[in-house]
Parts: sequence; C-alpha cells; structure tokens
Amino acid sequence: MENTNRVKIHVCGSDYIIATPEKEEYVKELAYQIDNQAQAMMESNPNMSILTALILCSLSYLDDCNKANANADNMRRQLKDYLEDAAKARIEVDETKRELERLQKEVASYKRQLKAAGRMSPEV
Repeated sequence: MENTNRVKIHVCGSDYIIATPEKEEYVKELAYQIDNQAQAMMESNPNMSILTALILCSLSYLDDCNKANANADNMRRQLKDYLEDAAKARIEVDETKRELERLQKEVASYKRQLKAAGRMSPEV
C-alpha cells in the first residue's frame, strides 16, 4: 500500500490539508500555481469571486490535461505505427537477403554447369 502524506496547502487565503501519495513539495508547488493563477484573475477583475477564479483555474487545468492526454494518445498511436512499419521493413529486408542468397547460389550453380560444359573460361 502506498504511503499517504498529509500536506498543508494555502490557496486564496484558505488552508487545506491534503492526503496524497505525492511528495509534499510537489503538492505545495501545485497549490502555489493555482493560488497565483487565481490571484491574477481576481486582480484583473476585482468583481470576480474566489470561487469563480478557482473554477476558471480548474477548467483551464482540466483543458490542458485533456489536450496533453490527447497528444500523448496520438504520439502512442504514431509510435505504434512506426514500430509496425519498422517490423515490416525488417521482415522485407530478411526476405530480400534470403532471395539474394538463393540467387547467388543459383548463379554459382549455372557457372559450374557452364564450366563443366566448357562454355566458360575458368577465370570467371
């Protein structure tokens, strides 16, 4: 079971205690960023309530999270496609090498037959 840390944070004039498996420094940094963004919103619009500022922060962060997840999913799909293409190319290279070896053996066989028939000089 994961260790749970109790972290005290301060956001928009209120203190909260968060139970989380995350490190304290990380959680405090998140709270600091939310506090700064909410404070900036309220400074730019003096009529904005703390609740409205925090809801707008939440929407912004959720939007960023959704976009990041969509980008990650897209990158995973692209990586999967690249790996499939690389695997197909590897198979094609192996098949080409086998075909080359088969053709080289066939050429060598024809050369031996021509030498045996006396139609080819021994230097070739």
